[in-house]
Amino acid sequence: MHKMKLLALGLLAAPLTWAAPESYKIDDTHSFANWSIRHIVGKTTGTFTGIKGTLTLDPANPNTGNADVTINIYSLDSGHRERDTHLLTGDFLDGNKYPNMRFVSSGFRSTGKDTGVMTGQLTLHGATRNVEIPYKILGFSPDPWGNQRAAFEGKFTLNRGDYGITKYLDASGGGLLGNEIDITLLVEGMKLGPDGQVLNIKSQPAAAPAPAPAATQPAQPAQPAKKEKPSLEDLLKGILK
Repeated sequence: MHKMKLLALGLLAAPLTWAAPESYKIDDTHSFANWSIRHIVGKTTGTFTGIKGTLTLDPANPNTGNADVTINIYSLDSGHRERDTHLLTGDFLDGNKYPNMRFVSSGFRSTGKDTGVMTGQLTLHGATRNVEIPYKILGFSPDPWGNQRAAFEGKFTLNRGDYGITKYLDASGGGLLGNEIDITLLVEGMKLGPDGQVLNIKSQPAAAPAPAPAATQPAQPAQPAKKEKPSLEDLLKGILK
C-alpha cells in the first residue's frame, strides 16, 4: 500500500518536471547584428540595432524551435554618417525599396548542450536565400525589473553577390569591397507568457490613491519646439526614387 502511494505521487509530480516550449520577444535595445567586410586590404565594421521578432525554444527537445526576425535597414550604423547614407542608396542596400531584411527559420539542429545550428531563409535586397546560422545559448536569468531573459549568439557568413549587391565587386574577388560579409548576432529576449505578453514575475504594485486636485496655475507661454536631427530614412525619402 505504501509503495502504491509513492507511485501515485510520482506520477502526479512527473508532469511538473517536463519543460515546455518557451517563447521570447527580442529586446531591440539590447540586441545587435554586427557585420564586417573587407575594404581594400583592411576591414570595415558596423551594426544594425533595429531588431524585432520572436524566438521559441523547447528545452526538452533542442532539435525543435522557431525564429522570425526582422531587421530595419535604416538602423545601420558604421560610425560614419556619410558612409551609412551611401550604403542605404541604390548602390548597396537600397533602403527606400527594401527597408527591412527578414529571417524565418525552417529547422533547428542541436550540436551540444548549449549550441546548435538554425536553418532558414534570409530575405535581403529583394532576394531570398537559404542560410545556416550556428548559435550558442549564452544563458537565462531574471533581470532587476522582473523579466525573464535569455541571450543568444549566432555567427555566419553571407555573400552579398547572392543578394544582388554587387557594387565594387569583380569576378576575380579583388574589388574595392569584399563579397563575404561576416555577421555576429547578439540577441537578448524577454520570456512571453501564455497571453503572448512579456511575462513579469514581480507582483504589480497596488494602485496609488488619486492625487488631490492641483491648484490652478497661470498658463505658461508656449515654448518653441526643438528641432530634431533628421533620421537617415527621412533624409533619403524623396531624394531616391
